[in-house]
Amino acid sequence: MSQNIRVLYVGPKRTGAFDLSSLEQQSRAVGIAGGEFVRYEGNSSAELIDALRDVDVAIAQGHGFGQSAFTHMGLHGRCKGLVSFGHGYDHLDLENATANGVILANTASFGTEEVSNHTMIHFLVCARKFVLHDKLVRNGVWTRENLAPMGHVAGQVFGIVGLGDIGRAVARKARAFGLEVIAYDPYVSSWDAKEYGVEKTDSLEALCRRSDYISVHIYLNEETHHLVSHAQFAVMKPGAYLINCARGGVVDEAALIEALQQERIAGVGLDVFEKEPVDPDNPLLKMDNVSLTNHYASYSEVAWERAQTQLARRPCALRPECGRSP
Repeated sequence: MSQNIRVLYVGPKRTGAFDLSSLEQQSRAVGIAGGEFVRYEGNSSAELIDALRDVDVAIAQGHGFGQSAFTHMGLHGRCKGLVSFGHGYDHLDLENATANGVILANTASFGTEEVSNHTMIHFLVCARKFVLHDKLVRNGVWTRENLAPMGHVAGQVFGIVGLGDIGRAVARKARAFGLEVIAYDPYVSSWDAKEYGVEKTDSLEALCRRSDYISVHIYLNEETHHLVSHAQFAVMKPGAYLINCARGGVVDEAALIEALQQERIAGVGLDVFEKEPVDPDNPLLKMDNVSLTNHYASYSEVAWERAQTQLARRPCALRPECGRSP
């Protein structure tokens, strides 16, 4: 590297639950790359803007990053980029960041295997009506009623919305179950999809009509907000299941609840919700054909360690003079 870079870590406020080991790991990774790691200690927008003046790249983890900060970065300040923890950029003001020339990066690849595994868990829980029968057994009810209809799985159609890293990993695992895999992604060519053993559909509605299971793996932005809504539920098979381990806002939750209440679809598996934590009065919590987890699909100790290291390595990738790859 031709010169050291200063990296500002904008993390969670100091609490008893703060994981100091992850901070040490990030600091070490920045140091190995030849950079200087600085922890942000402020609490206001003004303090954050002041801290950004003396660094080259910022890392954001568990901390709000208001649009006012972007106006002092990129084209208008020393700090040229922001590395955000996790998948997606829905928690950041993309328009403002772009307008001010701020380079954004994240750690999207750290949990690909975990999220795809979690998706398949929800798929199997839905396919085998596990939520209902687990509840019956725990309540002392031993019955073979309520089994039908139940799919054979092998030979059924598994539809994937979004054929990125996670979508492709899900496709690979779905094929291992003997499922016919189709996908909708307007940004992936049919030839690329074919390489993954996936048939690409021309529209989301075409995928919804054919699929016995639909799994969503797309980022959340203005284009994808409520991408799955009334029109999609209206054409889904009555025996079809929806699985969402992406972002809650991709699915219109009110339309989903209505579709379940009117038995237009068979059920759903959710790791994410439009409002998190979930409202205790949310009807989804009371339905026996709904599989629920609390937004932890990407977690494992291995994945989390990988995420912390990636988070610290990304700043160097945003600075060409580092002479290193991420």
